[in-house]
Amino acid sequence: MGARIVATLLPEALLDLARSQRAQVPELSARLVDLLREKTECYRRVADEYPEELRKVCEAHLDGAFTSFIECREVELDHALKTGRAQARIGITLPDALRAYRLAGTFVYEMLIEHGGPRTHGVTPEQMLQASTSVWKIIDAYSEALTTAYREVEAERGKLDEQARTALMDGLLEGRIAQRPDLEDAAGVLGLPTSGKLVVIVADDASAVDAIGSRAVWRRRVHSSGVDMNVGIMPVGSGLDTMRDVLATTTGVVGVSTPFTDLTEVPAALHRARIARRSLPHGTNGVVVFGDLPVAALVAGAPALAAELAHEMLAGVLALPPAEREILLMTLESWYDHGGSAKLAAKNLYVHPNTVRYRIRRIEDLTGRELTQPKCVAELYMALQAVRLGL
Repeated sequence: MGARIVATLLPEALLDLARSQRAQVPELSARLVDLLREKTECYRRVADEYPEELRKVCEAHLDGAFTSFIECREVELDHALKTGRAQARIGITLPDALRAYRLAGTFVYEMLIEHGGPRTHGVTPEQMLQASTSVWKIIDAYSEALTTAYREVEAERGKLDEQARTALMDGLLEGRIAQRPDLEDAAGVLGLPTSGKLVVIVADDASAVDAIGSRAVWRRRVHSSGVDMNVGIMPVGSGLDTMRDVLATTTGVVGVSTPFTDLTEVPAALHRARIARRSLPHGTNGVVVFGDLPVAALVAGAPALAAELAHEMLAGVLALPPAEREILLMTLESWYDHGGSAKLAAKNLYVHPNTVRYRIRRIEDLTGRELTQPKCVAELYMALQAVRLGL
């Protein structure tokens, strides 16, 4: 990889000077290492721990710079990219690395001035200015490559950090992190408290993620049912109502677990949040905290069994033509919503109370259950919930 330097053919005196300096690159590299050791704390540590490696890096860069200068061509940037990645990974900051390049540029230019006078190579001040321009264009190219390398390493680290966070989040949600020290380490990385109340949030829509933001740690997961969900773990303290209000402004269905205080409870809380999410009737949006709708939660917690029982109890109703079936189910639902009052249900449905009573008697006939009996009332209510939940 190279970066083009804008240069015309240099005077022969300058080329002779550069050739003589390239021949002394090993000695110049050793002097440059001493300069970096003297001027920068971080490279002093590098020179103490990796003296030969640092000398080789300086030698490669100097040789590349002089070659580019002499041949008036692109400077090869492979060494700069490789060095940048290595330095970023061992903790040398980008400002320190860029300063090292500036020191190297000054060092090279001073060497050229020192050896380019009239008594040696006969380089004029005007020609030395031309040399300065070329030197600093090479240093700029090296610096740009160095910056690119640092950005690549930062991107890699960000990806690795995100992968680590995702793995820890999955470990908590799946119950694979159970030992106290591991739980505390995971909490530290994820930014979760190790004490206080937490909840798990399951949301269909990303608007919940935007609304809660960094107050929760989020993970996008695909449930075994194939449903794509946003799962969050959030500290709530005493602010469960506040969280509910914030989530109420979002779209889609949001299920929230009951609060818990130990990270080992995350898997159980996730299960409750999923049940809460499934507790709203099909096609309805809103926020449900586990326990808000206990009967619906029971039904949603055992969907296959609930569906089987519901279709058995409501078989006669469900066998009706769709329009007639929906009228009876809607009437039954309104009757429950209004405490078994035909009058209030009729007002809600814009029909006469006797119409509601007639429909209720029809449901009783079709199901073989009398809605004057508490047991039958409970059974049909659970069956109705299963149907409304789309089971």
